[in-house]
Amino acid sequence: MASSILDENSRKRILFDVVDGIPASTNETQEAIQFRKEIELDNKKLEYRAEELGFTNVLFEFASQG
Repeated sequence: MASSILDENSRKRILFDVVDGIPASTNETQEAIQFRKEIELDNKKLEYRAEELGFTNVLFEFASQG
């Protein structure tokens, strides 16, 4: 289920920050922190959220770049 509080661009930014290993900023909203924690703790949820945003195989594509 997509967050109604965070806009799509915010969710995309957080998703790619998580995939890239970039830590949360100190001024993230509570909604952003919750979204980040959800996808950091569960790769299946990360993949699901990525698909909601129009991306497929996010972890595979990331792994194949390195």
